[in-house]
Amino acid sequence: MSDYWWPRSIKPLTNRNYSMRRGSNVIGSQVQGGNDRAALKYSTEPVPFNLNFILSDGAYNALLNFYDVAINHGASSFKMMLDSGTGIVEHQCIIVPNSWNAVRPSHGTWSLALRVNAEVTPSQNEVCDNLYQLWDCYGDQSCALINAFEDFVNGTPKL
Repeated sequence: MSDYWWPRSIKPLTNRNYSMRRGSNVIGSQVQGGNDRAALKYSTEPVPFNLNFILSDGAYNALLNFYDVAINHGASSFKMMLDSGTGIVEHQCIIVPNSWNAVRPSHGTWSLALRVNAEVTPSQNEVCDNLYQLWDCYGDQSCALINAFEDFVNGTPKL
């Protein structure tokens, strides 16, 4: 696991094909005379993200240097700030081979599309495994309830 960070000033566009997929960790097996059974391959699943960037020549040059030198032509993992549903937080990622697609639509500008796999997302490491039950009861007020409880526990209630 690498300690290198994706250049923090180079952020993906969130309004242009920023997406992730889940469900690659479940396998199905047929049971003779019965319904299909589902099981997990691994305890966590890598989560693929499709990312797009608009970069200046200088930013693209810096990113190429990061790619070639720091992460060994994409063979090493790196840390990147992504949103997988729990807000923008750190994810350990690796670039999916052959997914780097850069085009130069105009002089001085680059468009880059690539896929990264986040090794683990925060929701896979949640301490509170009953968040869905809390949400079922309190809906959008769940976050306010948790924050108020944290303030109470820390002895710093908001007036």
